[in-house]
Amino acid sequence: MTSVLTPFATVAPTARLPYTVDEMIHEIELVAPRLQANALAEEKAGHLSNETIQVLDEIGVFRISLPLEYDGLAYTTEEQRRVYAAVGKIAGSTGWVSWVTTTHGRWIAMFSKRAQDEVYGTEWVGPRISGVLSPNGPGKARRVEGGYMLSGRWPFCSGCRHTAWSVLGSMCEGPDGKPDMLLPLVRTADLEILNDWAVSGMKGSGSNTVQLVEELFVPEHRVLRMKDAVAGKWASTPPKGQVLFLNNFLDFTTILSGSTPLGMAQAALSYFKERLDKRGIVGTDYKVQSDAPLALFQLAEATARIDAAERLLSSDCKELDRRAASGEAADDLFQAKLKFDVALSVRGCSEAIEILHRGSGASTIHEANPMQRYARDARVATVHAHFNYETCAENYGRALAGKPLFGHYSVLQKAVAS
Repeated sequence: MTSVLTPFATVAPTARLPYTVDEMIHEIELVAPRLQANALAEEKAGHLSNETIQVLDEIGVFRISLPLEYDGLAYTTEEQRRVYAAVGKIAGSTGWVSWVTTTHGRWIAMFSKRAQDEVYGTEWVGPRISGVLSPNGPGKARRVEGGYMLSGRWPFCSGCRHTAWSVLGSMCEGPDGKPDMLLPLVRTADLEILNDWAVSGMKGSGSNTVQLVEELFVPEHRVLRMKDAVAGKWASTPPKGQVLFLNNFLDFTTILSGSTPLGMAQAALSYFKERLDKRGIVGTDYKVQSDAPLALFQLAEATARIDAAERLLSSDCKELDRRAASGEAADDLFQAKLKFDVALSVRGCSEAIEILHRGSGASTIHEANPMQRYARDARVATVHAHFNYETCAENYGRALAGKPLFGHYSVLQKAVAS
């Protein structure tokens, strides 16, 4: 019924001096063929391999959202977008796990100094944090002396088999009797990981359900109130001189969620271009695909969608960094725009991959072929709550018309104001 994978290592690699994002991306490109060879086996296993995790760790991918004070790299939002896209070119699941676990590392800076020491100071190979957060928790917590008793089940906990800790959104009755959302920090070793990740795409992401078999005590120093986090009332002092920790953590996580689908689309485009002069088109007189006007049309159409997605995400990431550096607060319109822009970019990347898949021939149906994997993973991404195009478009339209937002941000903002 259940399955838990014991962490394969608990000794951190030798610390290195921080290096530039260009250097990191170069390192990722060098190991990409090696890690792409793991993708099929990782799909069948339902989670990333130890080798993939260790190689990414050695490159420093899991340090890009950590404070400099804890041997992190504290890359800006735009720099992180480039890294996650580069990892997404390897495989959708690889990029997805890197994004979700690493951006969660940024969240820990809001917790108490004691909690940060426990998480950041722990020797660990791989990402340190997984987590689940939704408007309804979905966990439950009750206040007790010195902390909280936590219970519940949390689905879609991506990368949980390789992390040391998890942030698990939970609802609790506040002092005024109203529902209060909490962010409890729990050791992954205290969770049961259900073997329930049987899906059509993102198969290697290990987005299993995690649960507590019985109530777990979480001390006060490992719990953050959501309304405080959104309002910028941290339980610690933000790291100095690092723009990353001045932004809205939800906006930061949201905009970067589009990076992996972008990386997949860029990889699919490269695969298509590499074969243009190497394969013909069955049923036609074209000896090479590049002689066919239709193939050139497909190339142009897919490239335009992918380039547009990258420009949009890059522009938003830079704007988020600018606002963070200047201290300019996020508003309803900007937050709704971020969510819609991500949904728009993911839809564009998915459409581009579909175009490229149709133009790549029947050989791409083999499960070992990366094109069919990109296509399946991209379709799964489009139905994620972050990327629901129609919902995000309606919410953005509400903001443009001066109407109040619905959904997660509106709920949180009302909670902060109350």
